[in-house]
Amino acid sequence: MTDHALDCTRCGACCFGTHAKYIALLPEDRGRDIPADITTEADGRRYMAMAGGHCAQLCRDGDRLVCGIYENRPEACRAYRAGSFECSRARQHRLHLAEAMRLPIAIPGDGLDPPAPLVEPIAAAPETALPEAWALPPQGRFGRYEA
Repeated sequence: MTDHALDCTRCGACCFGTHAKYIALLPEDRGRDIPADITTEADGRRYMAMAGGHCAQLCRDGDRLVCGIYENRPEACRAYRAGSFECSRARQHRLHLAEAMRLPIAIPGDGLDPPAPLVEPIAAAPETALPEAWALPPQGRFGRYEA
């Protein structure tokens, strides 16, 4: 995704977080249709469930990442504005994770398998001694080579 394409319905960088309390539900979210089974509770507060380092509602849709409950997303998610300081920081630190999630998944037989290596791996060479002419001279007390 290029820097000039700040589309909140495609990027997904802001959905990645490092802990289970990343997306808190706020009082403004009480009227929203957010099923309880996609949230968690900790310390008396509700949070969006996380899975694989991102909000569990972040889904792949072709080459896009979309929110599974976009119309009912929490207030914390609605507050993120495309191009804002927070958006820029999320893109700087977590866009690579979103880009990786957007990559196609290779399923055996679907034509997306990784290509076979072009050459066979080199077998380990048998242990052989180096010619005496290649040996280094002995080192002296100060790490210098002596003649």
